[in-house]
Amino acid sequence: MRLQLLAVGVIGCLMSGAAVAQDKGFTPRTDVAEIPSYELVSIHPHKEAATNAGMGINNTPDGWRAGGQSLKSLVGEAYGFQLGLLSDQQLEGLPEWGKSKLFDLTAKVDADDVEKLKAIDKADTMMATVHELATRTPSARMVMLQRLLEDRFKLKVHYVQRVMPLYEMTLAKGGVKMKTAHPKNPEEGNMMMSANRMTGDNVPISFISAILALKVEKPVEDKTVASGSYDFEVHWSRLGEVDAADTGSEDANAPSFFTAIEEQMGLKLKAGKGPVWVIVVDHAELPDEN
Repeated sequence: MRLQLLAVGVIGCLMSGAAVAQDKGFTPRTDVAEIPSYELVSIHPHKEAATNAGMGINNTPDGWRAGGQSLKSLVGEAYGFQLGLLSDQQLEGLPEWGKSKLFDLTAKVDADDVEKLKAIDKADTMMATVHELATRTPSARMVMLQRLLEDRFKLKVHYVQRVMPLYEMTLAKGGVKMKTAHPKNPEEGNMMMSANRMTGDNVPISFISAILALKVEKPVEDKTVASGSYDFEVHWSRLGEVDAADTGSEDANAPSFFTAIEEQMGLKLKAGKGPVWVIVVDHAELPDEN
């Protein structure tokens, strides 16, 4: 779900989970013993192809598959609590091959655990993910991938906090301009973003900060002190006010990204600095091919 659902990362931890997550940088799960492991794992160097077919990371009914992925991207998937690739500032100690070498991986659980995996995926709703990411609690799929990387890449990591540039998301003058959501199923939601448009249905405001982080390529800390979930649609023509080139918007007269979210969503981004969790790689080895 983490890469398949665009609304997946809460950069600014909610107060409910920040206190318990400070020692290690994450909150341990209490049900780790009940989570199945990938038992049948295949790893091969990625062979370049004329197209990007097969690239990406996807869950499967009986396991998981990744094509053309670096260890850097796999670490982000397994240990990251945000959406998208980790920046170089958010990952320290990775060997150079961890960024350059690409791998194809296939992993499956034992046949006896397929139903258990299906139940895990069914329970992986947007609101469950909101809670996990807000409290920095790894999802069950993250735990499974962590085990795989620790076994096959001999990976060892820990978290530290660094002060670095980020954006603070606050309410603009006049407050929230999005529609309050009234979903049939409060547990489900959807959020999608293209080059110049973003739409959402039943999206918690803490999720919105994560999607904005994708666009501005820096962490976004939710300082709105707002709650609730919203439906919205916002469009823009360019990222910044001084961008000269149009980025492909159907409406060249649309405002810049920063202006659009203020005028159409009632949110404002202000540049600042603050503590950001960083993943430190203590050890990693090239995996044996099989």
